[in-house]
Order: sequence, then structure tokens, then C-alpha cells
Amino acid sequence: MTPTVMPMWDKALHEIPEAEFQRRLERVRGFALERNLAGVVVYYQPKIHQWSQADHVGYLTNWSNLDRMTDSMVIVPREGDPVLLVSGVDFMRDQIEPVSWMRDVRMVRSPDPRAIAAAYNSDADGDGANAGARTFGGETAEILNATGSAGRPIGISGFEAMSVALYRDLESSVSDGIVDVPDIVGELRSIKSAGEVSLLRQTAAVSDRGYEVMMDTLTDGILGYELTAEMDHSGRRLGGDLVYHCTHWPPGGDLASGHLSLKPLNQQIRTGDYINVNAYVVRKGYWIQSDRAGTVGASLGGSAGKVVEANLAAQDEALAAIRPGLPIDELLNIANRAAEKLGYEI
Repeated sequence: MTPTVMPMWDKALHEIPEAEFQRRLERVRGFALERNLAGVVVYYQPKIHQWSQADHVGYLTNWSNLDRMTDSMVIVPREGDPVLLVSGVDFMRDQIEPVSWMRDVRMVRSPDPRAIAAAYNSDADGDGANAGARTFGGETAEILNATGSAGRPIGISGFEAMSVALYRDLESSVSDGIVDVPDIVGELRSIKSAGEVSLLRQTAAVSDRGYEVMMDTLTDGILGYELTAEMDHSGRRLGGDLVYHCTHWPPGGDLASGHLSLKPLNQQIRTGDYINVNAYVVRKGYWIQSDRAGTVGASLGGSAGKVVEANLAAQDEALAAIRPGLPIDELLNIANRAAEKLGYEI
């Protein structure tokens, strides 16, 4: 009997069902109607840029191009179906279909002539490479006209991460202009559904396992990159899309001598050294950052020891105060006041 082979990221196997994605898209369409827009352009910066706005498109489509540095957009017109626009190579369309609920997916030109894409803008290197594809702006105008949504300005969700080339393309292609609007997708993403909370907990558990590995692996003389390689490996084995650890290492616990090493740390960690490991973990599209500190041996000395104790005390006060409805700024104020009592400033 031949076993059935299922795609690894089959959309039907995900915790976030199609109905949830449809609800999100309708919320964005409702936003366009409320503000009398032709539609909302939702922009996506590749998710590898973790500290910028990323994955607005993934939130609406269940597709993310984590390992391909290409631009993508969702056009949500006030009338008609939403459309996913991707600049890339044709086989990416085949990768999108198993994971995304979007029924209309179109390949468009990249604004970058050096991008891995089937077509790029003619103003960069002539008409020969365009293969008939429209630009992001040209395809957006076509969608708005075809659905009867044109005649009003558009809004952009994810504007702050958009390149100048893409913005100018939209600006010159959409005849009724662009207006400033709040980031509706960012607002929607700030409130997590029960399914999303479950995914975030799973991602946190993957990160927790990495720190368990850290405790089992730390020995006198270990190289920093040996430690983080073991931690990365544990997260990958548990299904992490992206698992990356970086270190802050001051020898002997002297914080003034330490530095944050974003690349693998090519130094030996010795007994009594302070070691802080920062984790970036993405699983099934949901990202967390965690940060923990420790040492080789039973005690941590130097200036780091005092700061860590103060940090834990401030953290305990903040954790004791957390409750549903507590504003984030008030939580930070509680932690700040706790640190100030101990002579530190956050």
C-alpha cells in the first residue's frame, strides 16, 4: 500500500482555519468602505527583517516568503475578491497554492533588477525582461478598475516598510491618489485569537527547550558558537521555521568589557563568565523573542551578578502586577519604578 504524501505546510492542517482568514480580509474591506477608499494595499516586507513591519501579507493569506527576499502585496478592493501579488519566479506560485487560501495569485514585476524574479521594471533595464507582467502599481490599478472599485483613493497598510520605488510605482499608477490611513492590519494583528495564542505558546515552548539545552551544554571552555549551534539545532528539530541565537558575553562578569555578538561567538566561555543568550524563534509563522542570562558554575560574580539580581527583582514586581486590561505603559512604569528603587534605570 502506497502511503499518502501530504505537503508539509498544507493549509488544511494549520490551527488557523480558512474562516479566520476570510474574517480578517472582510475587516480590511470594511475599513476601506468606512473611509470611502477604492481599496487597501497591504504590503509585506520579507519576514527575515524581524525588527521591522513584516508579515502583514502572511496574516491575510497564510503564506510567507521567509527564505526568499521578494516583495508581496494583497490588494483588498472595496468590491470583488482580494488578490495576492508576488514578485518572484513562477515556481513560487506552485508553492503558494498548498498553503494559502487566496484564490487569485498573480506574479508581477520586481522593482529591483537584481532580484530573483521573472520580470522587473522596464525603467531599470529595458523592456526585454518584463515578459508581459505588470508592475505592482499597474496590477493594482487593473484590479481596482476590473472590480468597479476605482474612482477613489487607496490606503496602504504597511506603508512605513515600503521602498521608495514601490511607493512611486503605486503613486503613478493609481489615478485617484493615495491617502494616509491608520495601519488596519497592524491593529488587527495586535489582538490575537485563541488559535494564535496557542501557536505563540508552542513557539515559546520551542524557545524554552533551547534554554534547557543551554543549561545542559554550558561547560568550562565551550566556544560560544558551539553553544548556540546546539540551541539552534534543538529548535529546528521541533519544527522552527527560523531559529537563531546570539550572545552577550563579558568575561568574568565585568559588564563594561562585554559585547553583543550577533554573529557566532568565537570565544571560550569560562567558569564565572556572564553569558546572555537572545533567541529569535519562528514556528508556523509566529515569532517570539526571548532572552535569558546565566553562567558556567554555581554563582555569578562581577558587576553582572548585581545587575542580574536587580533585574530579576524588577521582573518579579512586574509579573505580580500583570492582569487583564493593564495598559502596557503602566506595566513598564511598574518595572521602571522597581529598578529605580534598586538604583538602576531601564
